[in-house]
Amino acid sequence: MIRRIDTSPEVARADASTVVITFRHVRGAASQQAVAEAAVAAREQATWPDGLVGWSLLTSTDGHALMAYEQWRGDDALDAALPVSAAYAPGVPGTEPSVPVRYRLHRSRASTAVERRVGCVVTVSFDVDGPERQRHLVDEISSMTKDEPAVPGLVAGHFHTSADGTRVVNYAEWTDEQAHAAMLDSGDPRGVRRRLTQEIPGVRACGWRRWHPHTTLVAGGRNDGR
Repeated sequence: MIRRIDTSPEVARADASTVVITFRHVRGAASQQAVAEAAVAAREQATWPDGLVGWSLLTSTDGHALMAYEQWRGDDALDAALPVSAAYAPGVPGTEPSVPVRYRLHRSRASTAVERRVGCVVTVSFDVDGPERQRHLVDEISSMTKDEPAVPGLVAGHFHTSADGTRVVNYAEWTDEQAHAAMLDSGDPRGVRRRLTQEIPGVRACGWRRWHPHTTLVAGGRNDGR
């Protein structure tokens, strides 16, 4: 059974070891909403692949993009869904299929200072020179921020490393868009953001984007712990 849930996805759920993150660009807010509704309808009507445990659609706050966040039981399940005659197309239905970029959830860090409800997601992306740089970047972020006071509105940060060793994505959950904007406006007194985006060899910052959760579909019963 496939069902909608009224919360954002459980990123750290134990039964998902492979994540696929894909994007679709649109022409503005009106187009974004129409494409999003059509994509959700198409996903609900299509055959749900065995091994896909969760599919979430997010809309960018600037009105120009959609993001699909898929959680699979593992690579074997994703591989089995791709080569069949009516191959499953990862991402946003209606988009030209492409080879999915596979990620692993490398580390999560949750705040205990805020409620769990997520109203905004911020993705921060990096290109990196191999698996060692992936691990080094996540370790650096953890080291630099471990003694920082709790950031108002930050619910959790989830660091994803691509299976091919070339990318890192921080999927950060916030209570709302305003909380993230306030963090940016507070400046960078300790130079943490400068260090992470400009001064680590083999790491290149690719920017960030804000998203609003739109729809989450899950397979089976409850979505772990919710």
